[in-house]
Amino acid sequence: MLFNWRKKRKRARFYRLTRAILDTPAMPVKDAPWAIISMIANSDVQMYLLAMKSFYRRIGRGKIIVIIDRDMPGESRALLERHFPGIRFSILEDIDTGACQRGGTWERLIYLLDHAQNEYAIQIDADTLTFGVDVDEVIRCAENNVAFTLGHRGRPIENMAATAADARGRDSNYIGIVAERLFDRYPGAANLNYVRGSSGFAGFAKGGFPRARIEEFHRNMEKMLGERWQEWGTEQCGSNFAVANSPGAFILPNPKYGNFGRHMPDAQRTFLHFIGSDRYEKDYFLDRSLEMIEEISVKQH
Repeated sequence: MLFNWRKKRKRARFYRLTRAILDTPAMPVKDAPWAIISMIANSDVQMYLLAMKSFYRRIGRGKIIVIIDRDMPGESRALLERHFPGIRFSILEDIDTGACQRGGTWERLIYLLDHAQNEYAIQIDADTLTFGVDVDEVIRCAENNVAFTLGHRGRPIENMAATAADARGRDSNYIGIVAERLFDRYPGAANLNYVRGSSGFAGFAKGGFPRARIEEFHRNMEKMLGERWQEWGTEQCGSNFAVANSPGAFILPNPKYGNFGRHMPDAQRTFLHFIGSDRYEKDYFLDRSLEMIEEISVKQH
């Protein structure tokens, strides 16, 4: 209870001190042969503005699509349309997940894979921030139709059996690790890959991985794990599997791109995913956000 109270206070403070993002100039959508897609909760609109404006400044172009709840207030939609003229909305409840579960952001993964049958799709979370010089690696992937993901502590794209062996040596009950321990029992594992990445930032190649294969992955993992496969975090396994088994998949270089943590070493960084309980630690997210807001405001005057 105390942890939740502190988290709510930190979140409220972050939102209060970054409200200036609401007054920054609009970024009209510029067309490109890719789409930048996010799923945002009604309470995350302001944080999404920070994430998307910081990223769009550097990538420079691309369709912008947000997956929203049907009950998102009209004023929130209007705010998004004002900041990103040309933005498109898709309704979460209208996404058909087929054989995959609903919830846990599985709707987002299915939407991304369906969209990527026609054009390259980039997934970006609202709790990310782009603050370095460039995102050249991401642009190259999009231009050359190469899938990418945000890596995890140097883990490579590898055979599923290798991932299973590594996971068995880890003392964790997190569903992602629990699932990985069974990967050498997955049908056809000898010819399949996996990457321990983050679904918070990933690129899906046009035609690179069909929806039918993720539905098959979901069915197979559900058979092996039963009810535990319904836990939060399994969608990330699906995203990692889809990227790793796409032709020529690429892991974004660390430390330039990474996940924020309170014990993260100092380094030259461009992009961070501010995940979980460490999100507001050391005011790093806040300080980089304030710098970005000032940067946008200055460059527009």
